[in-house]
Amino acid sequence: MTGVLYLITLASAGLLVLLIPAVLVAIAHNEIELAANMSLLAAVGIFAALAILIALSGKTKKSERAFSYLALVGVWTVTPLMSALFFMVLADLYFMPAWFEAVGALTTSGASVLAREHAQQGLLVWRTLLEWYGGFLTLASIIHVLAPAGFGGLQGRGSRLLSSGPDEGLFRVATYYPLALQYTIMTTVIFLGLVLFGVKPLEAGMLGMISAATGGFLPFADPLEQHISHGASTVMAIGLCFGTMSVFWRRQILRRPIRIFQNNLETKIVFAIIMALTIAYAVRILDVSGGVLPVSVFSALQEGFFTASSLVATSGIETRPGVIALLPQIVVLAIVFVGAGVYSTTGGVKVYRIGAMWIYAIAELNRLIYPNSVDRLRFGDLAINRDSMQAIWTYFIIAVLVIGLGSMLIALTATGFEAAIFMSVSLFSNASPIYEALRPPTGVTIEAWPHFRELPNPVTYFLGILIMTIGRLEVLVIFAVLNIRFWYNR
Repeated sequence: MTGVLYLITLASAGLLVLLIPAVLVAIAHNEIELAANMSLLAAVGIFAALAILIALSGKTKKSERAFSYLALVGVWTVTPLMSALFFMVLADLYFMPAWFEAVGALTTSGASVLAREHAQQGLLVWRTLLEWYGGFLTLASIIHVLAPAGFGGLQGRGSRLLSSGPDEGLFRVATYYPLALQYTIMTTVIFLGLVLFGVKPLEAGMLGMISAATGGFLPFADPLEQHISHGASTVMAIGLCFGTMSVFWRRQILRRPIRIFQNNLETKIVFAIIMALTIAYAVRILDVSGGVLPVSVFSALQEGFFTASSLVATSGIETRPGVIALLPQIVVLAIVFVGAGVYSTTGGVKVYRIGAMWIYAIAELNRLIYPNSVDRLRFGDLAINRDSMQAIWTYFIIAVLVIGLGSMLIALTATGFEAAIFMSVSLFSNASPIYEALRPPTGVTIEAWPHFRELPNPVTYFLGILIMTIGRLEVLVIFAVLNIRFWYNR
């Protein structure tokens, strides 16, 4: 259990360090009271975290895989709760909305109850940093725990590139350096690209972090197009595209870029979907705007590319209200439900699983004609066998059940039935802005389709917290930890 406590404390320490740049921003904007509160929280928290880490230093050894699962769930429970307490102090929120805000940040879902038009800059920076840190925790969780364990049909072969294994390297800080370095470099490149296109450095930093994490939180209340140019939005879209890609394939960008698409069927499918959606959105934008000139076509393609990238990355950000809703609602929900790369910060069930289910289904149909045939099934360079398919189907069925049950409970506590479905799917896929983006402009009351900050029942906030967390943790790991029989028989 010392290893579990060590990992939880290590993740919490990283969370506390994020308060330091937020304090500097608050001081620069003369937000003295906020800076003082943040400094006090950071000082006390970091002191306590260092004391625990020093006490546990050298005492963490190889741990059973079950304790790795317990540590993972512990990290994703404790860090949001700690962040919620900070939001209560810094943003004057009640506990349930504060917890909802924290989970929306760390799962990169983007769900927010903050009144951004009145929020202080230091608080917005810290909220953005939380979403960026949540993206890192997501990648670390997949690479070091979920993939090696094969949860949901994940294959851990590639994770050895950035991991020492779930038992050997999980409790060493140095294990996470390669991933942190790659993640930071990607964020920095996006930031520099945004600054190059005229975005203010502070806003460029926040938007760069959101793009790298494929998050859905915008640090301002105005539409995105009022803060950045078409060139800058294209930079963000490219960042979101890289966010949809497996973290292992990003290593090839600087070495051999052409290998990004070699034997990587998932990336080919993701980019094909983005290109198809880009054209579809561009056509719809031209249709509703009446543009016919080449300049209008180019602008429509730029906006279409951003919207398509945001949708596939399960970010849900749009340049202006109403763009995402230009396509049928069922299409939008299907895209965010599927998501993108399995080793990425995106949400959803992932293209790999849907592709594997399709390939296996075709093979089963072929066996009806050729019962004795033996096929070596592959999705790109990944082998598909019966065990992995059982895990994928189990994951898929539980995901559908979670969304269905969540929809019913949300409808009973806060919204109309249609809004409940949209909220449940968007929260599970960590694409919360989709719920707001698909809200009908007319013909629906605030009671039937409330904004997140207007949810009438604390129970609804708790349901949202559960759905976002289950979606981020690949569903099955939570059920593994809740296996009471296993822990009772230890």
